[in-house]
Amino acid sequence: MSDALINALGLGIELAGRRIIDGVSLSADRGQTIAVVGPNGAGKTTLLRALAGLLPSEGELEVAGYDPRVIDAKTCAQTRAYCAQKPVSAWNYRVSDLGNIVGEPAGFADWLEKLHLGEFADRRLSELSGGEQKGAHLAMTFAALAEPFDGAMLLDEPAAALDLGRQEAVRQAIRFFAQAGAACVIATHDLSFAKQCDTVIVLSEGRLIAAGEPTSTLTPEIISEVWGAAASPSR
Repeated sequence: MSDALINALGLGIELAGRRIIDGVSLSADRGQTIAVVGPNGAGKTTLLRALAGLLPSEGELEVAGYDPRVIDAKTCAQTRAYCAQKPVSAWNYRVSDLGNIVGEPAGFADWLEKLHLGEFADRRLSELSGGEQKGAHLAMTFAALAEPFDGAMLLDEPAAALDLGRQEAVRQAIRFFAQAGAACVIATHDLSFAKQCDTVIVLSEGRLIAAGEPTSTLTPEIISEVWGAAASPSR
């Protein structure tokens, strides 16, 4: 394996007898942001869940110095943070409880303010809108990686369901973690955001189509091949 904070080599994933990810490789260094893009069903969410150690997979995998598939949960939680596209909670916690769960109540409160959710700290999750719940779980995820340097931030469609103000706050948070020395991998449908990342990984039907700087991966030819002729980089 290389010195990259996130390194996957020949990653393969089968679910219910179906090949979802087929031989995908990627690496992310400190301070680097990687956008994982592709149409619905391309395997973006499955890839992120595998990087987080939440799914069994074939191939080599190292995240923040460990193989998340075998390391103990406590160590894994200290070195990588993951937020699902549609995070859910088994219990109807108060929003402020999420900070206690990750052991960073002050950091969580700070991220709530940055995501314009500080006034909801005493409410139950069920009292929030879908976008507000997503923001609260993102604040929990950001607080969990209290030491960004040498850590991994894995976000699945972090701006989905958020209003414009919170979308920008999330983009600023991603920049903060990258500048602080974390490696950030973000699955997204937002190609305009992807163009701002250091590297873009293009998936289609579980296979790696292109990887590199946005100018070499989000070309009209690749976009037409993967998304169809009507797609454009600004979408």
